[in-house]
Amino acid sequence: MSRTPWGDASELRTRMLRPGPRLTPDLVAQNQRERLMAATAVAVAERGYEQTPVAELLRLSGISRTTFYQHFPGGKEECFLATVDAGMATALDEVSRACDTEGEWEERVERAFATLGATLAEQPAAARLCLIDAYAPGEPGLSHVDEALSSFAWLLTRALGQSPARAAVPPTVVGGIVGGAREVLGARVGAGRSEEAPALADELRRWALSYLNPPTPLRRPRSRPPDDGASRFIVHDQVERIFGAVAATVVEKGYPAMTLEDIVKNASASLTTFYRHFDSKEDAFLAAYDATMAQAEAAAMPPFRWSRSWPLAVRAALEAFLAFFASEPIWARIAMVDALSAGPRALEHRARTLHLLDEIIRPGYEQAPDVPEVAAEAIGGAIYALIYEQIRRRGAEHLGQILPTATFVALTPFVGPEEAVAVANKGALRSHGRRRPRR
Repeated sequence: MSRTPWGDASELRTRMLRPGPRLTPDLVAQNQRERLMAATAVAVAERGYEQTPVAELLRLSGISRTTFYQHFPGGKEECFLATVDAGMATALDEVSRACDTEGEWEERVERAFATLGATLAEQPAAARLCLIDAYAPGEPGLSHVDEALSSFAWLLTRALGQSPARAAVPPTVVGGIVGGAREVLGARVGAGRSEEAPALADELRRWALSYLNPPTPLRRPRSRPPDDGASRFIVHDQVERIFGAVAATVVEKGYPAMTLEDIVKNASASLTTFYRHFDSKEDAFLAAYDATMAQAEAAAMPPFRWSRSWPLAVRAALEAFLAFFASEPIWARIAMVDALSAGPRALEHRARTLHLLDEIIRPGYEQAPDVPEVAAEAIGGAIYALIYEQIRRRGAEHLGQILPTATFVALTPFVGPEEAVAVANKGALRSHGRRRPRR
């Protein structure tokens, strides 16, 4: 995994330049920054962000500590985020060039998705850095990834705009498509299976192009924040006090900065009490996360199982899922946003919870077996992306406003835009008598 967009990390020391008559200071500085970014991509891919010290970057790159801080006064985090930005920009440039080549619209879109898949397969370290590790610093990483994904969404919007049948796909839907693709590709990259990216990229292209213009606008329902109520975790025993303390600390400081001392102080407990239940702050966070998602599933599945048709079942499940998180805004943010920064195990737990949405979406294949196999997974990722975006922009209290968009994203590949809009906007049934398959 030594190959990077900035050179082979195993050869960085041999690429060292020294100022001379033909080497300007700017050229030398560029060489140094590229060597540091290559070292960052490889070191973080192997060790993880938290376990990668500056000393390791210096060892791999052959850069002195003084020179390192001349380039990155903010230290490791600044170097890391600069590398993420450069990696995202490289991928975006490659995809944009493929999209701007000559040929029919469909051919250019196909080349763009193929280029994305090939780039991820050829650069596994940089792919992991951008899709997985970028979230590790917490809020700074989230902001950098958000900006990069917005650029990819703009590129996809521009591409769809050249197709009359897709030019009016809402920007929120396009953002969901980009988020779903990120989830699918990120899952493979995180599992060390970047070589699968080219084939998946082609399936994702077919899935993305299944979204046609909605025949009528998606309605944005009126919503108001839920009334304040008692916390879901009623503080009456030690574990629940620890869960509450985890929530309070993550909201205040973010997961990366949270310490055991913070947790036990906010829980009014001792370290002995904490260790009686959990081995680490990570274990406590994951237990609280799992409890949150279990209750979200308990809210969503009964409406899904008792609805009259599969399209209505999907809408009912999503409505209950969003309502649960709207009533628990702190835990919504922790589950949908902060979990991304909580390390590899949190990402594994998060990936498992996506199977809830997979269970909701998968019966659609009985009605439309030709839909790409990856669609169910991508739709789950797209819905998570819509929830994430709403929480980041407006807060979890307003999650009900994305129900029509989430429903449209879930249904369109299987039932088409007309029926998807009808169900999304009003829950009106236009399924021609079809009933949801019995389970």
